[in-house]
Amino acid sequence: MLGLDLGTGIITIINLIVLVIVLRLLLFKPVNNFLEQRRQKVHDDLDNAQRDREEAQRLLEEHRQLVADNKGDAAKIIDNAVRQADVRKEEIIAQAGQDAAAVLQRAKVEIAQEQAKVLQELRADISGFSVAIAEKTLARTLTPQDQQAFFNAVLEEMDSYAN
Repeated sequence: MLGLDLGTGIITIINLIVLVIVLRLLLFKPVNNFLEQRRQKVHDDLDNAQRDREEAQRLLEEHRQLVADNKGDAAKIIDNAVRQADVRKEEIIAQAGQDAAAVLQRAKVEIAQEQAKVLQELRADISGFSVAIAEKTLARTLTPQDQQAFFNAVLEEMDSYAN
């Protein structure tokens, strides 16, 4: 028939069993251990990635909240600065008005003083001219009483023209 020998068949089966045991000890166990370690590492990496993603999401939300808070604070600071600038503007305008009023008052006083001074000088000049004209006209020297009366008459006439 085929020529199978029972002894060769048993030795072949024993060789096959020994080969399976040796392969299992030397090859299958280390390969399975390596695959299990690799599977565990991939699983751990996925877990770490998920934790990192959640942490990044939490930090992003915190950052967004801080930005929103800072925008509110910045708006408050700007509003406060605008209000302070408006108050300062009003103070400056009021001070400028007071300064202008003071300058105007000083100018009025100086004008009144200068006007009185000029009027006094004018009176003195007119008095002197009047006496000189009257002396020449009358061809004589006036007495002090005559000079005073003539001067008073000229002043009254000037005052009536001034008013």
